[in-house]
Amino acid sequence: MKTHLLKSQMLSQEAFQWLQNKYLAVDSRNHQEYAKYLSDDCVLQFGNNPLAVGEDALLQGIDGFWASIHGLNHNFVNVLGTDHQLVLEAVIDYTRSDDKVVQTPCVTIIERNEQGLANSIRIFIDTTPVYS
Repeated sequence: MKTHLLKSQMLSQEAFQWLQNKYLAVDSRNHQEYAKYLSDDCVLQFGNNPLAVGEDALLQGIDGFWASIHGLNHNFVNVLGTDHQLVLEAVIDYTRSDDKVVQTPCVTIIERNEQGLANSIRIFIDTTPVYS
């Protein structure tokens, strides 16, 4: 996870740190660490894939995606919204299974509950370059 491209950041320092830590877990593909940021009833929409409802279904889907690539790194561009409803614009460096790195723009909308855990994640991305 990198912030060198960051243009705008509207969250409190605490919420921004939460977001950075969440994406450090994602980029390291650390299942247990990533789960710490999710509510039990979290709903994930990843691109045009079927909706994943609940932490177990979400983690199973993410694990399947992570297994299909050799790595990823999020480069934050803009972080907009509030501490409980935020939008992240990022450019993601994906290391494909052939070790070629491709960049893909992405926008993610995250809603956090009163405990500060993600209960809705909507990822708008085209992963075609990752698999072509």
